[in-house]
Amino acid sequence: MADSMKPEDRELRTAINDFEAALSAKKFDLALPELNVILVAIDGSNQSEMAIGIAVELARRMSATVHIAGVYKGAPDASLDAVLNASVSRFTDANVNVLMAPRQPSDSPPYIQILQLAQSVDADLLVVPAPFLEDFAELGSDSIGVNLDKLMTQARPLLVIREPRDEPADSLKPLLLALSVHVQENPQAAAWALRIIGDSGTIRIVAVVEDEVLEAAADLIGEHDAADLDLDQLAGINRPETAGLIAALHREAQQRGLGCRVSVRQGDLVHRVIELAEGEQRLIVTGCDQDPSSSSYRNVQAIIRRAKDPVLVV
Repeated sequence: MADSMKPEDRELRTAINDFEAALSAKKFDLALPELNVILVAIDGSNQSEMAIGIAVELARRMSATVHIAGVYKGAPDASLDAVLNASVSRFTDANVNVLMAPRQPSDSPPYIQILQLAQSVDADLLVVPAPFLEDFAELGSDSIGVNLDKLMTQARPLLVIREPRDEPADSLKPLLLALSVHVQENPQAAAWALRIIGDSGTIRIVAVVEDEVLEAAADLIGEHDAADLDLDQLAGINRPETAGLIAALHREAQQRGLGCRVSVRQGDLVHRVIELAEGEQRLIVTGCDQDPSSSSYRNVQAIIRRAKDPVLVV
């Protein structure tokens, strides 16, 4: 009779990989960022109520102050002002400190107005509809608009609102953290994911090894077609960088009683993220290079275009 306690070759490889990863892992101190001031810029589109609802929930959890502004181009918009005035009661009912951001009608593009407001109130987080000044139903996944393109190049975390939902706060409960092995902003994205998630929440981490990274790492994995690689081999690529980060996320999740699951995937980051996000509304969190010519920036653009859920860009 075969010895049932004898580990299979695959199990041995996994154990060795895990041991080597633990020895070489980069140590991460996931210091959670401050979230004291939230700026919500609404435009009167059908995403505005969703933006307000999510800001209410975040501010309630974090005891943060919210500055809310109606941002438009040109003459004042009476319908948007009515939405602004009505929204203030939602914040006060939730015991959230809310301030109407002072502004004057401006001919500047909305993204410039939003950036000026963010600087004036020293915002830690921006919450904005995408596309800005257009209903989601009209453009949907075809565009996120030039205003969002510009806002993605600034340094503040940007929470992008997509499809309207009846219960905005529900979109913050499950969280999908997308990690691409070559993105330097991964630790910041992970820290913001831990800051945003509520009690008893769940974090699904997907670490994606893209084809271009496989090609660059050919000396590590030898002569293999991508389709022939198993998850053990994929997880070993750039493992010292990712292992420490994922280990730190696991520790924090355990200490806080959060659910945490890790998946390693090969292929296109955008496809894998949207594939996992479908079927259950959740907050998508991802790091992004601020250079519009980078693959990271283009990937995040594509994730926002295809997502129906809110996306936090860090």
